[in-house]
Amino acid sequence: MSQWIKRFPIKPIYIAFLLVWLYFAIYQSSWLACLGFIFLVIRLFRFYSPKECFMTFMILSCFAGFFFVRREMVEQKTKVEPSPVRQVAVLPDTIKVNGDSLSFRGKTNGQTYQVYYKLKSKEEQLAFQNLSSLVILTVEGEFEIPEKKRNFAGFDYQSYLKTQGIYRILKVDTILSSQDRISLHPFEWLSSWRRKVLVFIKKHFPNPMSNYMTGLLFGALDTDFDEMNNLYSSLGIIHLFALSGMQVGFFMEGFRKLLLRLGLTQEMVHKCQYPFSFFYAGMTGFSVSVVRSLVQKLLSQHGITKLDNFALTIMVLSLLMPSFLLTAGGVLSCAYAFVISVIDFESLTFWRKIVVESSVISLGVLPILIFYFGEFQPWSILLTFVFSLIFDTMMLPGLTLIFISSPLIKLTQVNFLFEGLENSIRWIASVFSRPIVFGQPSPLLLIVMLLVLAILYDIRKNKKWVIFLSLFLSLLFFINKFPLQNEITMVDVGQGDSIFLRDWKGRNVLIDVGGREEIRTKEAWQKRATSSNAEKTLIPYLKSRGVDTIDTLVLTNPNPDYAGDVLEVAK
Repeated sequence: MSQWIKRFPIKPIYIAFLLVWLYFAIYQSSWLACLGFIFLVIRLFRFYSPKECFMTFMILSCFAGFFFVRREMVEQKTKVEPSPVRQVAVLPDTIKVNGDSLSFRGKTNGQTYQVYYKLKSKEEQLAFQNLSSLVILTVEGEFEIPEKKRNFAGFDYQSYLKTQGIYRILKVDTILSSQDRISLHPFEWLSSWRRKVLVFIKKHFPNPMSNYMTGLLFGALDTDFDEMNNLYSSLGIIHLFALSGMQVGFFMEGFRKLLLRLGLTQEMVHKCQYPFSFFYAGMTGFSVSVVRSLVQKLLSQHGITKLDNFALTIMVLSLLMPSFLLTAGGVLSCAYAFVISVIDFESLTFWRKIVVESSVISLGVLPILIFYFGEFQPWSILLTFVFSLIFDTMMLPGLTLIFISSPLIKLTQVNFLFEGLENSIRWIASVFSRPIVFGQPSPLLLIVMLLVLAILYDIRKNKKWVIFLSLFLSLLFFINKFPLQNEITMVDVGQGDSIFLRDWKGRNVLIDVGGREEIRTKEAWQKRATSSNAEKTLIPYLKSRGVDTIDTLVLTNPNPDYAGDVLEVAK
């Protein structure tokens, strides 16, 4: 297959680079991406022959046509009003039960919908918690348009659902009946099998062990992991649960060795790895990071490595998962893979490789991290080094062995190790400093930051230029965190508005923060793991503006609970 690489008119990585700019120019209608793409095309015609440019342009035109058609199809589906629905086919592995709240993805009339339902009894709750088969529900409900983001840097639920091929929410009032169904669709088989595994683990293994098993082996974390999820996020190591290269390499290599021991030839093993890759992707929910890693792994079997491998992966993902660069997870997964492809870590010793790799990757994607999250935990470099060893070399093989042997013997006695791990995480979170809030850079500033990092890598042996560009990059981060302008912003916090004021010196005042009040007392089974409105609306905005301290907080509502989450930011 490596001969096909030679048939490309120019290096595949250059085509992939042009393709990424074209992708954002079309899917996001970004004028900045359009200008960048035009500039790169002009450079292309300057440095390559007319024939090479023509062939490259033809390849890009094919992708552009695909992108345009798909974008228009998505827009058309968004505008079409769905027909009234009476029956919904449940995708089992999307079922989530949070107190008396049930959510899942369901299919009907060839469309997928995000479904919400308020459970009526504890028996109904238990039934859905244990549901793992393919069923069809007869329901009464209404469609709603997903909510767009309320504020700058807020979460755009409507755009996110679009990336999943979902354009309406179905709010179910009543479930009239449920019956088993038979499906011939392999994706639905995988959904059912994955759900059966998750239910089995939850039934037969105690917390927190069960959470680590479902998270690290199958990419699923339940609502009872919310506390630890927040702690791992604050320490900057939640990516340890994002299945990607390490897990894919572990399972693919294990599968390959197993088949070789059974006497299969190398050629047959390579063929068998394609259906196994599809099976593994389905059992982990077809996440972008897993599919990306699988594509790279399969390409490497054919001798395609490094930048050629990464470039072809981008092209394949553009066709297989067209929305892969429209989510933070997809962009970060590809960014990590690109850094690993560019920099050679193989010449380093084992321990030095881990240290250098975790440091370079964290700093290399820092502008992208703060673009999506507005903050960075500097301790994450050290913590990633330490905990990746625990997760990848001990927990992953250990949990795999425990799961495989579970039909014969259930080794629940090791749960104390996971309890100890979580106690350690709580202690570390209490000792280590909070993340540094840098603020969210504009798209233009993001591109400049990435360009400076790229130049720094190219001239890394020239100390004078390295010092100069490092200082310039620091200046860009400073400007992003401390914009020299006055600001008055009204932030929609769900129950009214919060008003944020800041002068050019950085002094700020916050008036009201929003909150959530329980209308009535609920029974134990009805209580949900919830977050305040401020966590979803106000705090993301403050982080995007580089605010980590509130100088003056004014509450017009006497309920002190409203201020809880913002006071955490203000510490």
